[in-house]
Amino acid sequence: MPTAEEFDEFYVTTRRGLVVQTFALTGDLPASRNAVRDAYVAARHHWEKVGRLEDPESWIRPKAWAAAQRRRAARPIHRERHLDADQAATLEALHKLPDAQRRVLVLTHLSELGLPEIARELGHTLPRLDELFDTATAAVTAALDCTDDEVGAHLAHLEAATENVKLPRPSIVRRNGLRRRRNHAVVGSILLAATTVAAGAFVAVSAPAEAPPRQGALVSKKMLLTPAQVAPLSPKTPWRLTSTDNNTVGKGINTMCQTAQFADTNGLGTWVRKYDAAGAAPRKLVQTVEISNSPGAAKQAYDTTLGWYAGCKVARIQLVDAYTVTGVGDQAQVLRMRIPGAKDRSFVIALARTGSLTTSTVLETATPAPAAATSMSSTLAASVTDLCTSKVAGTCVSAVRTTRTLPPPSGEAPGMLAIADLPVVPGVRAAWSGTAATDATRNPAATTCDRANFAASGATKPTSRSFVILKAGLPSRFGLTETIGTFATNRQAAKFTDQVIARMKACPDKELGSTVTQQLIRTNRSRDQSFALWRLGNQVSPSKPEVMYWIGIVRVGPNVAQLLLTPVKKYDVDQPTFGLLLARARDRLHEVRR
Repeated sequence: MPTAEEFDEFYVTTRRGLVVQTFALTGDLPASRNAVRDAYVAARHHWEKVGRLEDPESWIRPKAWAAAQRRRAARPIHRERHLDADQAATLEALHKLPDAQRRVLVLTHLSELGLPEIARELGHTLPRLDELFDTATAAVTAALDCTDDEVGAHLAHLEAATENVKLPRPSIVRRNGLRRRRNHAVVGSILLAATTVAAGAFVAVSAPAEAPPRQGALVSKKMLLTPAQVAPLSPKTPWRLTSTDNNTVGKGINTMCQTAQFADTNGLGTWVRKYDAAGAAPRKLVQTVEISNSPGAAKQAYDTTLGWYAGCKVARIQLVDAYTVTGVGDQAQVLRMRIPGAKDRSFVIALARTGSLTTSTVLETATPAPAAATSMSSTLAASVTDLCTSKVAGTCVSAVRTTRTLPPPSGEAPGMLAIADLPVVPGVRAAWSGTAATDATRNPAATTCDRANFAASGATKPTSRSFVILKAGLPSRFGLTETIGTFATNRQAAKFTDQVIARMKACPDKELGSTVTQQLIRTNRSRDQSFALWRLGNQVSPSKPEVMYWIGIVRVGPNVAQLLLTPVKKYDVDQPTFGLLLARARDRLHEVRR
């Protein structure tokens, strides 16, 4: 049976080399140091098994590398400041390589493994290994302006950058490994690790850090969606499972609105499973599960993931509608989105949290309209049911109900339209861009017809924001402006709105050259809301073309929003499209807090 003394000897003789390898792989020394420490703690926990392996380091290294890459992804702007020019250039050359090539180069030059052992550890055939090595070597020699024989020396020079790294004594690692065995399910232990690291705890410390539970012990691959469970989303075409991984290799961006590799950068693990289905309307499905340290951290991950889609800025994307799902986990929601075009794309995003787990399922279809929200709610319920077998899960599944709701906050400007709310303009493929919200002492959404002045009418801190489409060659006059304001009372806000409606009605008689068409006015007294829009034409002189506008005003209680869209020639929208935009502006007013 492997002994504690054997572990101590193994740890002391191999730890420094593993730090160098992990640093070369990630370029992040603190992340490498922490990951190596945690991997050895896990090895001590399982030493009776690991110690019997022919090469115990082959068990530890993948765990250290995955953890380091995850930590690296959590702070992508981190840069080492103590590197010399050669070390910095070597890391830059390495990190321009694909992950598979970088791993081959690191193990070949910075480990004592032979080619068969490297191929076995990385899961490649020997011919494939040779191909990856040759390609990587050619790229690095070109970047460093060196020969093939000098690449190893450049990588070896990285060891000097790790000389001052302080690693815990064997006795500390041993104690942590034993403690991990006794209390393996302590999900919050990583918080202690973070505190310890902040205190400089790679020397002797009074409260040594415990390694977090293994990802597979909390959520296994068996808890992910199966082909049978996703089959209803493509009843005429079978789904094909294409991949399952922990999202630590590559950029880790798996869906169209995702802005970061992980929603919880301090999480304990991630699973990503992908499916596709061929046919007349091809489909793709991506399921993601993130494991957080606590339900509170998972709630933040849930909000972050929801924000990716609610605040999506992909060109031409539109948030169609949103739904609350009850009876699935601790909280759940479904969003439907689309990108109209010659090749239509639609998306349904189903998101849920249960305990310390956050799961999302994104369905992409080559159709103009997204799939029904209820169908994705069923898939989400199946996902949460599987995840509820985890010991860190929370509320499971009961009676599932899907209800239309207001759009979630976009994270841009509370109470105002977001990029994903804006209409698609025919003939324009570029994305909308929005300015920051600014104080509107003067209302830039007003015209000479309505003369709406929020500030002079008593609104508190009116705010304005403008939207344009850059890099599309559109005339500078094209754009959209929104102004919102909150009045002291509902009655005062209603008076302001009624005044704008009256002025627009009288405008053709008072403003020569002005025409008002396509008028639509709705008032819901019971809900204390108003809704009105107009098509305004303004011709300054017979020699100049008529300038057209879409004008809209909406009220929800004491909150009012005014929109002014200035189309130019063919770059225009119809009344139903502008009406939907105005309705979304009304929905956003519910975000305003008095």
